Amino acid sequence: MSKLLILPLVLLMCTTALRAQGHCQRGNCYDGAGTLRFADGALYNGAFKEGKFDGQGTLTYPDGSVYRGNFSNQLQDGPGRLVDARGNSYEGMWHLGRRHGKGRAMFADGGEIVGTWVDDKLNGEVSFSFANRDFYEGGMQEDMMSGYGRMEYANGDRYTGNWSQNVKHGKGSLEYGNGTMVSGVWEHGKLDIDWSGLGFVGNTAELPDCNEGCPDGTGRYTYADGTAFFGTIRNGIPDGRGTVLFPNGNTYHGNFREHLPEGLGVMQYRNGSIEGGVWENGTLYRRLYEGSGSPAPELATEYDEEVKVWAVVVGCAYYQHMKTLRYTDDDAYQFYAFLKSIEGGALSDDQVKVLIDEDATHDNILAAMRDTYRQADENDVILFYFSGHGLPGSFLPVDYDGTERALKHDEVHQALQMSRSRHKLVIADACHSGSLAARSGGSNEKMLSDYYSALNSARSSTALMMSSKGEEISLEDGGLRSGVFSHYLIRGMKGEADANHDRIVSIQELFAFVHREVRGYTGNIQTPTLTGSYDEQMPISIIRAR
Repeated sequence: MSKLLILPLVLLMCTTALRAQGHCQRGNCYDGAGTLRFADGALYNGAFKEGKFDGQGTLTYPDGSVYRGNFSNQLQDGPGRLVDARGNSYEGMWHLGRRHGKGRAMFADGGEIVGTWVDDKLNGEVSFSFANRDFYEGGMQEDMMSGYGRMEYANGDRYTGNWSQNVKHGKGSLEYGNGTMVSGVWEHGKLDIDWSGLGFVGNTAELPDCNEGCPDGTGRYTYADGTAFFGTIRNGIPDGRGTVLFPNGNTYHGNFREHLPEGLGVMQYRNGSIEGGVWENGTLYRRLYEGSGSPAPELATEYDEEVKVWAVVVGCAYYQHMKTLRYTDDDAYQFYAFLKSIEGGALSDDQVKVLIDEDATHDNILAAMRDTYRQADENDVILFYFSGHGLPGSFLPVDYDGTERALKHDEVHQALQMSRSRHKLVIADACHSGSLAARSGGSNEKMLSDYYSALNSARSSTALMMSSKGEEISLEDGGLRSGVFSHYLIRGMKGEADANHDRIVSIQELFAFVHREVRGYTGNIQTPTLTGSYDEQMPISIIRAR
């Protein structure tokens, strides 16, 4: 599509230098009307003023392109029409030899644009008929679809919403050819979907058995082959949003109708592959997302009221194509140790996966996230910690080769959203992390009880705490022997951030402490950020009594 937006017309500017190479074949080629032929074969027939093209005229280029229209001071200016040698044409207003003003472009392949050009580029409202029968009507900026617009696709799909640089970007609605409507926010052409929210959310143990009939609402329905549905029930059968467990080990989250996936949904296959998109009669009609991981382990399908934390910890220090970092591998091990401590939640071995250096490859990180986070239910917390090199929009695993294998933030986001967990937390030091140390003393059992009780009370959250703004780098300090961000991150988690002295450090308390200390230590060069939709009281750590 984007290639069509640059009008393939040859715009040749005839200067006074060309006239010196030409020969006046007839008429008055200085002041009046005449015919001037150039050495390269170009031919001008029309009005002249002081030896320059001025007024109505026809210019035929050496390649066969022809311009008919108005000239001023040797250049196309005013209304005119250019047809190039390939049959593409533009008819409309010109200024200083460029398309400028309202016009119509027609392409030899059948495409057509009606709009406004500014300095030879499309800007403002346009209507664009593509050769493949797609049709766009809406805003354009610098030859690219931008702003609000409507696209009708030849396959029957229809999108209405915001665009940026020729792709969907911002709020919009997409109606597929089969009638399925999807509304949401697009990021650089991809729909930002919380895939985890498409299925049933709640305690499956409390759902009524609807095989013998039940009122409309939510329920459980089991098929003869062992397929189990948890979700919306209408007229005694599954009909609407739900989660489906198939006997072959596949799991589906999304809309279900007439006993088959229908509409928006995601399928997690037993072999580890994932497909998300619009379904029709049980098959994928439009793919919006795909991923892969290791084969899925056997999981309990029942909702567990106990709050658990599931974590993936990544530390990358030794790169082949980038500068080696000094502290990140130790930092990751220390963060892992912190999660195993009472303050960090006393996570069991199966709740945390740590990947250091050669293990911290692009594919291994994504596989660890999918395999770990899919074990979380609606009442749990998932955490991703990354320490290593970073680029705008990406974390860099150890197998990053300078151009490929970057771990894009979108990939991390998708892995998080595939989990049903209630709370999602990302903590990333884009360059380096700090060291950790454990404290001792206090009533462990009561502390853990208070921590998980606070997690249970917080509303659903997704928070991303980053070491610096997108345009900044993360600093390390030889005196601290750590990244500045991670140094104060851990100090805050250990208790210094507990502003209200309730012995629980919340996400907002932690960020306020880290932001203040990092800005102060670096002289305002580095600015940590906290974004997302989160409960400010979501607990991050607990403090032992002294």
